[in-house]
Amino acid sequence: MKDAANNPLSVNLRARGRIMAGFSLALVIALSAFFLISASSATKVAFGSLWFLTFLPAYLCALICYVGDRDGTRPLSFYTSVPPLFAVIVIVGSVAILREGVICLIMLAPLWLFFGWLGAYLMRRHRQTSVDPNTFRSSLVLMPLLAGALEAQVPIAHDRITLTRDVIIAASPEEIWPYAVTNPHIAESEGRWTFTQNILGLPRPRATTVSGAGEGAVRTAYWGDKINFEERITAWNPGRRLGWSFAFTNTSLQDYTDKHISPDGEFLKIDTGDYTLTPLGPGKTRLSLRTNYIAKTHVNPYARFWGEILLGDIQNNVLAIIKQRAEARHRGER
Repeated sequence: MKDAANNPLSVNLRARGRIMAGFSLALVIALSAFFLISASSATKVAFGSLWFLTFLPAYLCALICYVGDRDGTRPLSFYTSVPPLFAVIVIVGSVAILREGVICLIMLAPLWLFFGWLGAYLMRRHRQTSVDPNTFRSSLVLMPLLAGALEAQVPIAHDRITLTRDVIIAASPEEIWPYAVTNPHIAESEGRWTFTQNILGLPRPRATTVSGAGEGAVRTAYWGDKINFEERITAWNPGRRLGWSFAFTNTSLQDYTDKHISPDGEFLKIDTGDYTLTPLGPGKTRLSLRTNYIAKTHVNPYARFWGEILLGDIQNNVLAIIKQRAEARHRGER
């Protein structure tokens, strides 16, 4: 029996069993945390919290390494491979089973990878110390509760952020203005290539319609076949400036991007926007598109980084559509 226990095949099977147990335990904890957060009244804050974005991946990857390498004999490659493998399992499971949005998962992936590696590294360092095993096991149980309690004491920052993109158009402000106001029947071929729409798959603008004229008019933006939202006009100065406040009267945008984050909620508020047309000379105009939003999380700098990418791509594409149409009109093609 002793020889059988020491048989290389038996040892290898036990080692693999421990790795499987570590991943299974981590997935159960991750799934439990997901459902607890989803069921709580603080869902929007929780999914933008340091605990969820940083501590949880570090803790889970450290736990996998602890269970999978009880004897502390595995090489560095084991510890470095755990976080990306765990991230892939979580992403695939989230898409296939939980129906999470791709954009949400892409935003989470860099943080989960980085802090997963940090957790694995700290666990490997622990293997090289003489910490009492019972004390360490107790800390594994208490750390999630302690981390959550500590974060709850940290006030949430409310940062007002302005994102601006502009384009030079070979047309006069008067020729550009109609396309700043409304753009019905936008073809898939119009606009420009963007990471957000061509790679991540966010639907491209399909139409922008307007009801009324002047302040108080309502523009409705349609993206793809399912997303629509309103822009209620607050400034109407033909050939100079068009301003609006956003109104998300349904959950179509939230349903497609991230069901946990409303564009007009406690975590994020996409607030106002405007076009500014600046003449640069005969037949040349700078068109600027500005979007103002409020970020309310413990990770606002990270949220702002993704805002530059995602909202910036959307703005660049909208400006490209207006540029193409206005220049075509200037050439007499429309």
